[in-house]
Amino acid sequence: MLYRRKTYQIEPSLYETFTHFFHTYLLPNQLTNGAQLIGRWVNEERTEIMAMWKYADRAHYEAIDAAIRDSELHVEAQTYRKTLPPLFLSSNEEFFISTGDYEQ
Repeated sequence: MLYRRKTYQIEPSLYETFTHFFHTYLLPNQLTNGAQLIGRWVNEERTEIMAMWKYADRAHYEAIDAAIRDSELHVEAQTYRKTLPPLFLSSNEEFFISTGDYEQ
């Protein structure tokens, strides 16, 4: 299994806007194309959001990522995003593999 941790540094005042964008565009597009959301968290100050995604392997992730970028929903999302203030200050993406076979 391959896990992807995506973190965003945000302005607390944009937390609701970012979350709406995530639930309206990002999450449905990821799920429709085969990604599995493990969880999504925000720190107490609402300055950082983190999501963890699960894939079978790197090839699975790359196929999903390509399908997302080619989707009509991605085009809609990018068009809508242009009407919003910047949703995040910075972002980071890291990939992880399990250190043991603990899958249930």
